[in-house]
Amino acid sequence: MLLICIGKPGVDLYRTLSDSETSRHILHFYHPIELECGISVDVSTISSGLALMSELRWYITRYMQEVLIEDAEHSVYLTKNLAQEAYDSRSVMLSPEWKTSFRICVTKEKDILRLPEDIPEPEGIIKTYVVWGLPNEHP
Repeated sequence: MLLICIGKPGVDLYRTLSDSETSRHILHFYHPIELECGISVDVSTISSGLALMSELRWYITRYMQEVLIEDAEHSVYLTKNLAQEAYDSRSVMLSPEWKTSFRICVTKEKDILRLPEDIPEPEGIIKTYVVWGLPNEHP
């Protein structure tokens, strides 16, 4: 299971987190992997991913544009808010019929696009994540 952190435009997220003693301490046992648009971190469960997000909340607010957690059961990524809702309150039941689905695309220029499922991807996309979110998160 992966936690994907996508940096804000112009932010080298891997270097930013590596340069901070506090984030190095938080990520010490996780061994983040540098991506073209941010970092990925192996986590064992959604709850451990949410715990790590909680520890990184200051960095998320300041340096990250998107934070996604993999839902291996459904082969999609969840937004932070949906993962929190599904795990904490259990008011959300994830199933293949989940209605709020979109894509987060990273361009060659490191821009981040949120695209509805029915909109074709523009040229220059280097990475696409299929994402489930809450209804208010749909692009």
